[in-house]
Amino acid sequence: VTPRHQSAEGKVQITDIRDTSEMIAQLQGAEAVIHTAAQVSVQKSLEDPLYDVDINVMGTVSVLKAAIAAKVKKFIFISSAAVYGNPLSTPVNELHPVNPLSVYGTSKLAAENYVRMFENTYGLQTVIIRPFNFYSPRAEVDSPYSGVISKFIDCAAHNKPIIINGDGQQTRDFLHAQDVSKMIYTALESEVSGVTFNCGSGQAVSIEDLAKKVAKLASNKIEIQHGEPRNADIRYSVADVQLARDLLDFHTSITLEEGLQELFDASNQLSAKISMSMQ
Repeated sequence: VTPRHQSAEGKVQITDIRDTSEMIAQLQGAEAVIHTAAQVSVQKSLEDPLYDVDINVMGTVSVLKAAIAAKVKKFIFISSAAVYGNPLSTPVNELHPVNPLSVYGTSKLAAENYVRMFENTYGLQTVIIRPFNFYSPRAEVDSPYSGVISKFIDCAAHNKPIIINGDGQQTRDFLHAQDVSKMIYTALESEVSGVTFNCGSGQAVSIEDLAKKVAKLASNKIEIQHGEPRNADIRYSVADVQLARDLLDFHTSITLEEGLQELFDASNQLSAKISMSMQ
């Protein structure tokens, strides 16, 4: 939330996004909303689809309604590449048909439709951003927000085998969280409205190759093993990011190799601190 008259730096207010009245109160004086709140676990969405819909669809509608009531000017919605499902071709551009494989992807797509409707009906300026596979050194390995990179890095840092779900030939488009934030900020500051953007690097990396890159970071030899494939797992995924380049002049600033090294170093530093505290 960006206030009109004062800086929001350091101010955190915990509010249930489904509580529309409280959201209206919190959005008073805000110029823009960056809506990232969501149930993000694909597996949990399959196990409890009602909860997934409640948070991702009803929660989004609640925030949209609050934004209109508080006279917010711009609404940035963070969706997901999961809305595409298994691509018919790659790289995937924003005009590719949407056919989500999971409840999570379906709920994100439904929320997107509500975002567009609120722009068309109420005149709210909106931008939808579809991140592909982003990663961050701040991600906790056990969190549903953490993806395959965090899990692989944790294994390498602790000299444990890296477990690949399936044959490892599935591909992903990995992007550092700093670059995701960069796109969000650029979209927020731009005059662009009514546009959906892919948020990715534009580079396809197989899970097998990712595991090898991570294993090379460790001083000891890390074994790579294969487990059962995950349910509703997309086979191939890579973003076409030309639209973001054209309209937002967006370019990634952190390579995958740089990002992996950063995460590996951070994990080792954390392990060292924990070890020292236990002595």
